[in-house]
Amino acid sequence: MRVSYPLLTKGADLCGDNIRFTTGMALANSSTLLGEPFRQTAEDDYGLSSAVQVVYVAPQSAAERAGVRTGDTLTQVGNSPIVGSGADVVKLTLNQIVEQTRNGQPVRIDIQRKARDALQRQSLLITPDRACNYPVVLGNGDEVNAYADGNQVVVQRGMLRFATSDTELGLVISHEIAHNSMGHMRAKMTNYTLGSILDIAAQVLLKIPTQGLFGNLGGNAFSQGFEAEADYVGLYIMAQAGGDIDNAPQFWRRMATLSPGSIQSSHTATHPATPERFVALEETVKEIKAKKAAGKPLQPNLKDAPDLAAEQPSAGGKP
Repeated sequence: MRVSYPLLTKGADLCGDNIRFTTGMALANSSTLLGEPFRQTAEDDYGLSSAVQVVYVAPQSAAERAGVRTGDTLTQVGNSPIVGSGADVVKLTLNQIVEQTRNGQPVRIDIQRKARDALQRQSLLITPDRACNYPVVLGNGDEVNAYADGNQVVVQRGMLRFATSDTELGLVISHEIAHNSMGHMRAKMTNYTLGSILDIAAQVLLKIPTQGLFGNLGGNAFSQGFEAEADYVGLYIMAQAGGDIDNAPQFWRRMATLSPGSIQSSHTATHPATPERFVALEETVKEIKAKKAAGKPLQPNLKDAPDLAAEQPSAGGKP
């Protein structure tokens, strides 16, 4: 949340109509984080109870600006008192907040906060932030990978170990947000479907077993272009969020050491050849810095982008 929140909010203008409003706080209770068998552990080691509690507040988020703190207990959302227990009451509270902020309206929450030996009660007004509607979630895979599926961004645990800083993780997340915002996955699915139709036709009409050849070719069509575009737009998202883009080419060089085969160009490769990628990244960094120096808006130059990429989202697989 710390890394993705500014990327999703500051880069919202690049996500078209696929927008949501968010507060930047995470809620849980002793039933939601670890499940029933570990409730006592959650209560003893993490200070959770059956009440709905704030377990994290993203820096500079809407919730932080409103005065919400980690450890606060929510007692009411708008005019609705929070009642009940278990995981369902957390889901209900989150749904109430989402509903009341759907169009960007402020939401009032009542909280209790421990202060010395007493409980403070406060009523806080949160004006939500506009954000790309692509939640960034943690995957359980050990591989050094992250991917976009058109609806969300999944960062595998292996990537968290590989990334040495918030900046490096931000480069990965902004790249995947760009895949979604540019419509790459939808394009790949469309191309795969068209290719699969050829597979079926070849097998039915010509009695030729294609083993999914045309579907796979269709799914990989334009993949290099999609990856290059995600590199380009992703750096703009990173810059808009105030992130450091200077070392982006070096980070992707380090990523390339995990896949040495990407150094060789190939018309069937799904990612740009490594040297080409480095040069393009370095040129994009120069372009963004020039715009900053000239006081120009940090908007990518997409007028030359392929129509296909504009209409359609990228791909899972390695960034």
